[in-house]
Amino acid sequence: MNIHHKAVTAWLILGLTVVITSSHGKDRSIGQNIHRAYEPASMLLDVNLQQDTLNLFLSISPEAANTITTLPPGALARSLQEFTPLVTLPDDAQCRQTQKQFLVEPVDNPDLRAESLAAQLSEVNGYLEYECQHPENLSHFTLLAFAAIPDLKHTSVWLVSDNWQSKQRLSQKQQEVQLQPAKSDFLPDFFND
Repeated sequence: MNIHHKAVTAWLILGLTVVITSSHGKDRSIGQNIHRAYEPASMLLDVNLQQDTLNLFLSISPEAANTITTLPPGALARSLQEFTPLVTLPDDAQCRQTQKQFLVEPVDNPDLRAESLAAQLSEVNGYLEYECQHPENLSHFTLLAFAAIPDLKHTSVWLVSDNWQSKQRLSQKQQEVQLQPAKSDFLPDFFND
């Protein structure tokens, strides 16, 4: 076999490899959805603290809802709406709740053709908003969802504020979300300014 035949053979093999690999990737992606992993008996809590406003976004997946309660999604949303207070804030921050809403939303899944199946796979989403007179005193809050949903085991918290981000995990024993970073003896004070 001369060099010309070897080059043509190499290009054919390379071309076939690219075609097979790209077509295989397309075949695998058809009909597949990427789903966010969930933990049974867990809910998600996104916290956004911007200036004097504290926003909380709660989300309970259908799988988690089936694990933590026997209530249907609509009844769970109404129960959370009526549970007061769902969080406690430091008194010296002087916060007042301005919004509270819980909704049942069908899971966005094109594979669900029957409406009855889609109704069974609904997630519960909630939104709470607080306006604070002294946000500098807003160091933490306590999530009382564990009292509202006794079988809730964990809450994954993602916090974003004007100058800090953190990921925290709450449990029935640890229900307090830290809204400010802990002062560290390791870093000099000028890093915190």
